[in-house]
Amino acid sequence: MRNLVLAIVLFFVCSLVNAQKMNKDFLEGNWETEFHNVEFKIIDKKELRITMSLKETNEPIDVVSYQFNKNNLYIETYYSVNNWEAIGKLIIVDNNTMVEDCISDAPGLLTYKRKKINN
Repeated sequence: MRNLVLAIVLFFVCSLVNAQKMNKDFLEGNWETEFHNVEFKIIDKKELRITMSLKETNEPIDVVSYQFNKNNLYIETYYSVNNWEAIGKLIIVDNNTMVEDCISDAPGLLTYKRKKINN
């Protein structure tokens, strides 16, 4: 319970004091959670393409829609293998970290970390 309270406090503090703006340029690149791989790619300098897959099996997760609203990103996803639908609200923590408040049959918080690219 204590961890949940701390996560919620962190979630709201980050949304209030974070100076980084949630936009396509910030998101561009590869990110991962404990369960997912996510790629944000800008197409033709305007359209954002979001590609998600399960980390363990690399099975795709469909991104139904996304919307920027008040420095947050809302993503609606669907995983056809088990008819899993979710809506997530992503909030920036720092340049390499985001937190997602996920609304689904099993709600919770996910932490996104920017993947480091090895040259």
